[in-house]
Amino acid sequence: MSTSTVFRTLTLSCHRILHPCYKVEMLKSLWSPNFSFVRTYASAGPARRTGDDKIPFRVVRLVHPETGKLEPPTRLSDVLESVDLKAFRVELVTEEPEPIVKIVDRRDSYQKWKEQKKAFRKSAKAGEQKEIQITWGVDDGDLKHKITKARAELEKGYRVDIVISPRKGQKLPKPDEMAARVSEIASMLLDIAKEWKARDVQKTTAVMSFQKTPS
Repeated sequence: MSTSTVFRTLTLSCHRILHPCYKVEMLKSLWSPNFSFVRTYASAGPARRTGDDKIPFRVVRLVHPETGKLEPPTRLSDVLESVDLKAFRVELVTEEPEPIVKIVDRRDSYQKWKEQKKAFRKSAKAGEQKEIQITWGVDDGDLKHKITKARAELEKGYRVDIVISPRKGQKLPKPDEMAARVSEIASMLLDIAKEWKARDVQKTTAVMSFQKTPS
């Protein structure tokens, strides 16, 4: 496909789907040497549904608030004029096979979106790992600090790996002393967390993997 053809195609698409304030920026970007046809995705969580005058269609079909049935094709401007936009919001439900909108309570819609974002962040954290490094010869003050940090990360919803390893030049403890240290450290977290997989104990290191227990 030639550059001129792509330009014409995108120009027509802009007029159909983009708000006017974005058209100029889109067309400008086509002339940039760094322009790339690569789709990017936001990672901040679920986007709120497009609503009110941001809906990029002139004619839509409205879901009747009481019957739930689709109304005949109607101009978006007429729908907006019929709604108290201070209390309600017109949301775009789908674009295919035709643009469909519904009227929702503005406050409820915002609250639902906030809850979705909160759930998204919580699920994202649940799959993330944090790592706390501790040496076999750690002193009591440093150990307390590390455990406090681990507890804080667990409270936030993260999984936490406790990695115990020797410091360079430090004498390695005997096997029974290592086992005792591992049990001691684990006992400091078991009131709020559990080990979600088996311990990985090697000759010189030990790894314990914790996740917060449901409250």
